[in-house]
Amino acid sequence: MGRSFVVSYSYGVSSVGSLGRVGEACQAHAAKEARNSTTTTGPLNSSDPIGKRKRPRLEEQIPRDDATSRKRSRVGRPRKDQTKVHSVKSREEQVAAPPAVLNEVPQEILAIFVFGTGENGELGLGPKINEAQRPVLNPFLDPSSPTAYHIVDFACGGMHTVALSTSNRIITWGVNDNGALGRKTDWEGGLRDVDDESDNGEDAELNPLESTPKEIPAKHFPSGTKFAQVAAGDSCSFALTDTGLVYGWGSFRDSQGNNRFGYDTNGKIVKIQESPVQIQGIPLITQIVCGDNHALALDIKDNIWAWGYNEQNQFGRRLFGRRQDSFVPSQVRVCRGKAKYVASGPYHSFAIDRQDNVWAWGANTFGQAGESKSAGKDSAFLPSPVKIRHLCQKEVTVLAGGAFHSAAITVGGQCFVWGRTDYGRLGVQFTPEQTQDEDNIRCDDRGKPRICLRPTAVLNVGHAVDVACGTDHTLFINKSGAGYSSGVGDQGQLGLGAEDEIEVATLIKAKAVRDRFLVRAGASGNSSIVAAVARDS
Repeated sequence: MGRSFVVSYSYGVSSVGSLGRVGEACQAHAAKEARNSTTTTGPLNSSDPIGKRKRPRLEEQIPRDDATSRKRSRVGRPRKDQTKVHSVKSREEQVAAPPAVLNEVPQEILAIFVFGTGENGELGLGPKINEAQRPVLNPFLDPSSPTAYHIVDFACGGMHTVALSTSNRIITWGVNDNGALGRKTDWEGGLRDVDDESDNGEDAELNPLESTPKEIPAKHFPSGTKFAQVAAGDSCSFALTDTGLVYGWGSFRDSQGNNRFGYDTNGKIVKIQESPVQIQGIPLITQIVCGDNHALALDIKDNIWAWGYNEQNQFGRRLFGRRQDSFVPSQVRVCRGKAKYVASGPYHSFAIDRQDNVWAWGANTFGQAGESKSAGKDSAFLPSPVKIRHLCQKEVTVLAGGAFHSAAITVGGQCFVWGRTDYGRLGVQFTPEQTQDEDNIRCDDRGKPRICLRPTAVLNVGHAVDVACGTDHTLFINKSGAGYSSGVGDQGQLGLGAEDEIEVATLIKAKAVRDRFLVRAGASGNSSIVAAVARDS
């Protein structure tokens, strides 16, 4: 779900050439019956169920002004016999200067191709189409159509997508149960039964306000606001402006199903934020990314900020005392003043510092955070950031995280993957020598490879330029504009047709993208996006 680019000043999937993406993280997913079940327990020997995820049913910023005191100086006070002289500024001088532009607004128009399940409108193909097993050009986002939205950036969340258009509009589609779309989607038609097998791809009646890409009303943002990046979590969304402000909406959700977004201006708890509000308590930002239920932001002084839920130490530290409120943004204690990029999986986080060291923290059950000692243990997580030493000084430019696996791309086009190996998540066919290397592969009690402990190169995708990790699948884009996929594909999320799983990264040959130059990828739980450069009109 998550993914991002390193730029000179920060990160920027989401323009997963634009800034920051994440997005693309999706931990909560519904499941089929467990595959390859064993009599042993624990993550190393378990098989998590994989399958359809139904629409969630759960219900549910403090601007703080730091008081500053100034001592009045006696120096320079006029004597009683002196006359005070007041300078008069011109009207032009009294007008405040506009905020400095920090973040570049993406300009390249993208053709958006979607595939996978759309049972809750995730594909954005309108109310009549709820699946696509191979890539389909979204007609509402077609660069050749004068009436369509022309997209320059996008981010995939758990069951929704956020995009930025050339007209500076924030476009959303998908599930809106917890305010993730940032706009009203009330529909008299009600909800369809996702278990009703009589509903096929052509006859399905979805909520047209969720299943069709629509813009968030401009009234929610100050006049003149320009956006540079978008990010999406499981049920939360964010947009970064060119001047470094962050707007957010939706909700974070903990493991007990409790929703919470933050506080209103009166300090009252907000469970679900249905429309965009400016995030308070953070300095000017150059990059924003999301896990499932936490957000990370990189500021202009190269510090990292985090807020949301911290149940698996996604913030890289425990919360105590005055700093125990996880919904008040606080600094992550890594790369202070030295970070240049951040990225996130659903419940683990990444950073790259100015010395080109790669750091990770948070959930590590299957080694997805890149630390081998705790990988395979129940509820394993990294309480504080640690270096992924096999990636340090390799000039990593992109990082992405799935539920139990992760990926990275270097400036030279090498793609590395690590974490859970089964169902083809990593897209690598391990050799016998690799499998027998206990420093590289950890096997279960039956001797079956389960965890790749060390970042391992994906050799058959060519010179990689982008990678996106869904819950249990991975998409790769190479320098030649071709797309590859691997992992769980029973919902069509690989773009390869009806394939339960693909072990090795495989070329996406669909007719719709056969002669298109792909540049971006995004992945959710059971749906995916690949984006191509728009054709000249």
